[in-house]
Amino acid sequence: MLATLALIAKWSLLKPIHDTIIYQYNNNLPLYYVPNRICSIMTMNAFNVLTFPVACCLILICIVITKRISLFPHQCHGYIAPPIPVDFLSHIDRKFASMIFAICADELFGIVRSFFSNRSSSNSEGIILQYLERILEVLIIGLRYYPLLATVYLDTVLALACGTIYAWLDFSITIVNQAMCTSDYYFTLDEYSTSDNGSSLIEKLEYYGTDSQLLVIELCTDIPRFLCLAYVGIKLPALLISKIYRQLRKDALSLEDQILLKLTREERVILRASQPDSSEMLYLRNLFRSTDQRLCTQHRFGQLIPKWIYEWRDDFYFSTRVLCVYSSTILLIFFITVQACVQILPTLHSIQKVIQEFFNLLSSFGNTDEDIMSSATESKPTNSQFPVPNLERPYALAVVTTVLIIVVQSLVMLANIRRNLFQSFRGDDSEIPRRKPSKYISYATGNMHFAGYFIGYLIWGYILIAVFASLLWISIEALIIYRNAQLLESILKAIIPSLLLIYFKAYLNKILAQYVFLQHAGKVLAIKNRRLLMIFIYFNFFLDAFLGFISSIIRLIKSVIAGMIYMCRLDYSPLGRKLELFDGGFSAYCGFIHTECAHRHPIMLVFVSHILRQCKMKQFAHDDNLIGVTIQNNRQRIIMPKEKRNRSLRTIRKWHLGLLLARNPMIVFFRKAYLNRLHMNDIQPLDTLDSDDPNNIMNQGMSTHAHYRSASHASVASMMNAQHRSNGWLNGN
Repeated sequence: MLATLALIAKWSLLKPIHDTIIYQYNNNLPLYYVPNRICSIMTMNAFNVLTFPVACCLILICIVITKRISLFPHQCHGYIAPPIPVDFLSHIDRKFASMIFAICADELFGIVRSFFSNRSSSNSEGIILQYLERILEVLIIGLRYYPLLATVYLDTVLALACGTIYAWLDFSITIVNQAMCTSDYYFTLDEYSTSDNGSSLIEKLEYYGTDSQLLVIELCTDIPRFLCLAYVGIKLPALLISKIYRQLRKDALSLEDQILLKLTREERVILRASQPDSSEMLYLRNLFRSTDQRLCTQHRFGQLIPKWIYEWRDDFYFSTRVLCVYSSTILLIFFITVQACVQILPTLHSIQKVIQEFFNLLSSFGNTDEDIMSSATESKPTNSQFPVPNLERPYALAVVTTVLIIVVQSLVMLANIRRNLFQSFRGDDSEIPRRKPSKYISYATGNMHFAGYFIGYLIWGYILIAVFASLLWISIEALIIYRNAQLLESILKAIIPSLLLIYFKAYLNKILAQYVFLQHAGKVLAIKNRRLLMIFIYFNFFLDAFLGFISSIIRLIKSVIAGMIYMCRLDYSPLGRKLELFDGGFSAYCGFIHTECAHRHPIMLVFVSHILRQCKMKQFAHDDNLIGVTIQNNRQRIIMPKEKRNRSLRTIRKWHLGLLLARNPMIVFFRKAYLNRLHMNDIQPLDTLDSDDPNNIMNQGMSTHAHYRSASHASVASMMNAQHRSNGWLNGN
């Protein structure tokens, strides 16, 4: 509803500008409009002077109310610290952060458009100054949306109140700015005089008409943007009201909730991992279940998806960074597709003429002078060796093909992220290279580059696939309509015989290998008819030398096509298994996976959460006669008298330790009492678990084998002693 009201407000502000442009077009006047005076107040040299100072003030407020943890904790009562905008390694407030990043992606796309439009026009500024100006604009965008994320992360009444006011101010200014100052298809006097925007607007009006088509297109393009802004504008007041309600009912809350209010945001996030319904606890339970025994998802959307397409699992959540990256890419794909259709469709007629002239020039190199003169006098496209058809239908099919390929590849990569994380959790290095200490710095830098590389690779892959799909559909359209494309037919005549020979030879080799040269029809890798095989290999040695040359060309073509299709996939490296680490995108993906595994491992999070829970239970014990309460949502408290606790606590701890060591005998060798009796050479393999040195790996294996044998002997001895004691007890009875 809020987004609808915003669209109506923009339509009411943009309709007079549209009517002015149409009047000037009908009277052959320059196609520009004079912006309102408020535009000069809001922006100064493309710099927002209203929201940016307010954002800086909010950042200062967030810095003042943020508490330090380790650096000078006693100075200024522990306050004054830079606030964290987003915890990218958790899954807290993921939707809100993804909406903010989607809005930022929209504004970044506008910066890229303005950059290329300025480069195409005559600009006196140097290229370095233009790049620096764009970098400054990107930093300003980051500072403008920094306080919105920081206020939600701080989760205080003051921060949420300031964030709510700023969100509504930014929403209102965005509507006015985009409607009256920076329209997508209507230009001001400065924009009209510095480039050829007037001719492009004339082409759009001739193609779409002088009605409200352009106005409707611009409003439809703004729907995702206003939906994100509306979500932010509603979410912040909802969080503020919920926070005030909890503060007013603080005395009526249970003891567990009162303790939770005293904890920091990071502590609450860690404690959530050990709750019975958390994804980490579900992951631990599923470790002891088979795939058939695993519980089905409780999400309604996940139940609608067939398992053979994607299995929705409740024991895994994507981190905040993954959702932010994908929300940004979804809006980028949407805006790029809309602009590719709206901006290029009116110019396809002129592009068709240029392409036709290029093919005519290309085909004239092999013709005589008489053929060139005769082809120049003919104006019909069917007389050309490659007549170019109308480009509207091939271009539309190319855009649809590109969007489908990009969306499918992005979804496949999203599923691969989960699969690779599960593999890393259990130590499987079949797809992602094993973690090595010498690569830790490379992993850290790759983790920093993951989001930016993914967006850049996706945009470049979109462009390459669009060009390739356009050429493919134009060729198919020309063959269907004209049924006579001499240039394409000559290319196919040169390629098809070689391809037929290669595939015939390949199928012949398969048939001979299965029924002549292998035993049991290829089910066993054992040679049959050895004499015939040696003769065949002898003659095949010379024949494959010529076929290998053609196969190398096919290999190059396949590599180019696969590289274009898989350009948006960071988890796939076109360089191959041996050279994949030289690929910057794949290295960034490996760094992302290893960092996520090291900081989001479910077993580690549950263990740390349990330890923190025990510490907080002792810290917040409100009565000396009672033991601490459990910090859980199930409202169950463990109460025990102090004198009874002192007698039974040590006994319970020893029983737990004995049970743990009996079920996990290898843990004995990691206890402090055992390590103090070992030699330094025996302890060193325990500190080099990730080392890639072959000697260390061998020592680690030998030490582990010795420890395992000792543990096995110890467990066997304990079982024999227990059996001996039971037999003695029976004999005594």
